[in-house]
Amino acid sequence: MLTASESLLTPIWSDDSFKWNWRTASHLLNRAGFGGTPEDIDVLVRMGPHQAIESMVYYQNIPDHLPALEFGPLSHRAFANFREARRFLRPLSKKERREYFQLLNQTGFSKMQEMRCWWINRMLKTKRPLEEKMTLFWHGLFVSAFSSVNNAYHMYVQNQLFRKFATGSAKVLTVNISKDPAMLRYLNNNQNRKGHANENYARELMELFTMGIGNYTEEDVRQSARAWTGWTFVGDRFVFHPFQHDDGEKTFLGHTGNFNGDDIVRIIFQQPATAKHFAFKLSAFFTSDDPPPELVDALAQKLRASDWRMAPVLKQLFSSRWFYSDAVMRRKIKSPMELVAGSLCALNVPVPNTNGMLYTMKSMGQELFEAPNVGGWPHGRAWINTSTLFGRYDMPGSLVTGQRPPRAQSSAWNHPDARQLTEFQTGFSPELDLARAGVATTDGAVDYFLTRLIADHVDPAKREQLICVLNQSESAEGKALNPADGGTHWRLLELVELIMAMPEYQLC
Repeated sequence: MLTASESLLTPIWSDDSFKWNWRTASHLLNRAGFGGTPEDIDVLVRMGPHQAIESMVYYQNIPDHLPALEFGPLSHRAFANFREARRFLRPLSKKERREYFQLLNQTGFSKMQEMRCWWINRMLKTKRPLEEKMTLFWHGLFVSAFSSVNNAYHMYVQNQLFRKFATGSAKVLTVNISKDPAMLRYLNNNQNRKGHANENYARELMELFTMGIGNYTEEDVRQSARAWTGWTFVGDRFVFHPFQHDDGEKTFLGHTGNFNGDDIVRIIFQQPATAKHFAFKLSAFFTSDDPPPELVDALAQKLRASDWRMAPVLKQLFSSRWFYSDAVMRRKIKSPMELVAGSLCALNVPVPNTNGMLYTMKSMGQELFEAPNVGGWPHGRAWINTSTLFGRYDMPGSLVTGQRPPRAQSSAWNHPDARQLTEFQTGFSPELDLARAGVATTDGAVDYFLTRLIADHVDPAKREQLICVLNQSESAEGKALNPADGGTHWRLLELVELIMAMPEYQLC
């Protein structure tokens, strides 16, 4: 008899009743990426489940054709040391120094905006969607924020680090993030010196990043902080200052020795709580907000067996009956990033004006590179509140029509950045999509866009209401579409906007 965990992780191809179709392939692409066009989903359907999951998880053979982000002298300005900074600033007057630092701040802010748009474009255009989805996962786990780091290039380096280890070793990534200039600055380990230990990084490393509360003591925090002394950065690179390092004996999680940061990571990854912590975070991110304990235990075991490599664990998860169960499919509230990227992918339209779209995301509660605190962003129902709800409903409609919603006259949409969305030309042509799909009736159009945008069954009464809207009558009977009628285009846009405003569209 199978155990509960083995049953949850039973591969779908060993279940004769499992059907690989548009709905299941769309689910894989939504969760392991950010959704896709009908053509993208059709490709996965034709591949079959084995090849589709393999292609998503083991993407390294697919070329990364997207360009890196370029940095100029000002946006990449980091003095190697205090002496270099003093030599540069000494000839400048007080006014010139003030103006120089104002220019640096303005350039850094502008570069961050550019970088946010650059990353969204990667999410949309990549042929390796899991790479970007895992980059977002690590970005929300090993948190740092531009407002504290105040260096756009260092945030970019960290983002590239997450991308490098996207499906690689969590253990090796933890060592590398401990040497990352943005993280060293964000959690003050660059101020951690012998005799004056700063406990910020030592505490968050265990509490939020690797183990979770209740699996260590305050004394473990103090001993760990001593081990991280002397770990800092100069300019853009990590350096270790041995004369600032506490080389005395330390006792940490039951182990005693002259430990440094590498030793601390090694000991942390020997703890059963660490595997469970990462397994829970993965399960909650990719399946449900409250995953079953037996699933977490099974994935934790897989993590240890795979030497902390994420790819085998993700393959097992994406191949499991649990991943495609009714408890998981269409049950997870989309984060603002998933909502924005998924909408752009589903409509197959370009990213609109940078500032307008980024402002909209921020109004929904998520700003890339600026998590609210070291604990990261909320999840699940926390995304939905009175401040974010209208934005979540209005944003898809703006992408369809290129116009602000009617309520914008008296809302935060009047912010200058939000108003720039009115400049967006969507390029979305629903009648052309219907023609390519061979759809020529109003009921067929409703079914086509419900499948494309929601990929699941909806209440038949809602379907009939949508047909009535398209028919402009109280009849839900299918009627022929007339592309020559000038009003057809706008009625189809209204149809798509209504579907994307449905509560079902908020789920993936």
